[in-house]
Amino acid sequence: GPASGERFREEFLKPKLGSLSRDEKLEIIIDGEVEGYGSSFLVEGFAGLVKHGYFSKDFLRNRMIIKFSDPDFEFYRDKIWMYIDSARFRSEKYASTKR
Repeated sequence: GPASGERFREEFLKPKLGSLSRDEKLEIIIDGEVEGYGSSFLVEGFAGLVKHGYFSKDFLRNRMIIKFSDPDFEFYRDKIWMYIDSARFRSEKYASTKR
């Protein structure tokens, strides 16, 4: 759909992470105008960065900061890191689902 994890990864995360300067970090605020996230969104959006070979787990751990002010969103931050940590680098070739 229009707010898919794939779109988030390909159109926002991947370009932003790829354009970071040497010491720069990307802050991602996950609790804005959303009530929560589905696991498929988190897996595609975040673990897809590793699965498709864009970035290593270490790179993401060192360059990505996941922030929230609502304590309920700690769960989603932890899930994001769990999905990233369990992803295998370049385990899937990326094939766009766009038509």
